[in-house]
Amino acid sequence: MATSTEQLEELRTRIQEVDLPTLLVLEREVQLRLERLREDQSQSERSKTAQAEFRQQYPHLAVDPDLFVLVGIHPLSPVEQDKALIREQIFRKLAE
Repeated sequence: MATSTEQLEELRTRIQEVDLPTLLVLEREVQLRLERLREDQSQSERSKTAQAEFRQQYPHLAVDPDLFVLVGIHPLSPVEQDKALIREQIFRKLAE
């Protein structure tokens, strides 16, 4: 979501009118948002790299990107639970 110059200027003007405690809370919220965005971007880049490596090693196998994203995000669990999770994702994808 891009923000226009006018919107940024209006936001800057509003912030100048706010008291210190409110600004500190706002700063913390902005920092948390930035951390989340960086982590999401990092996760996306790692996923793309892993997908590219997988395609190189196994060019004959096709894996849906939505399913590939699930790899490594859940704690270790028995194989049957993993299979159930994969089946559930496949059924959701087919139901869309």
